Amino acid sequence: MQAIIKILMTSVFTIRKTIVLCLLLVFTTNSYAVNMQYLKYSPVASFTAEDFEMLQNTGHAALNDNKDNETSHWSNSESKNSGSITPLNTSTIEGMHCREVKIVNQSKNRNGHAVFTFCKIKDNWKILK
Repeated sequence: MQAIIKILMTSVFTIRKTIVLCLLLVFTTNSYAVNMQYLKYSPVASFTAEDFEMLQNTGHAALNDNKDNETSHWSNSESKNSGSITPLNTSTIEGMHCREVKIVNQSKNRNGHAVFTFCKIKDNWKILK
C-alpha cells in the first residue's frame, strides 16, 4: 500500500481527490488498484502505514461516536504526521444514515482539507460525495 501512496500532484482539487481515494482505501473493505499519480504532493504522500491506521481508527470512531461539530484528532509522534475528523451534520439520505465530515491532514510542509458525505451501508461507511 505504501508503494501506491508514493506515486502522487498539487492543487486544492487534487488534495480533495487525494482524501477521497485515501478514505476509499481506508474505510472500505475492498481496495482496488487505482492510478494515484496526482497524489504526489498531497499530505498522504508521506503517510506511513501507522498514519493510515490512525486515520482509519479515528475516522471510524468519529463517524460512529462523535456528535456534530465534535472533532477527533490523530497524531503520530514518529512520523510527525497528523490530522482531524469532524462530523459536521447528520442526515438521512435515501434511507441511509449519513454524515457530512470535514477531514484535515498535515504532513511535513503539506496541508490538506476537504468535506465529504459518508453513508453507512451494511455496517460500513462509504463515501457518497
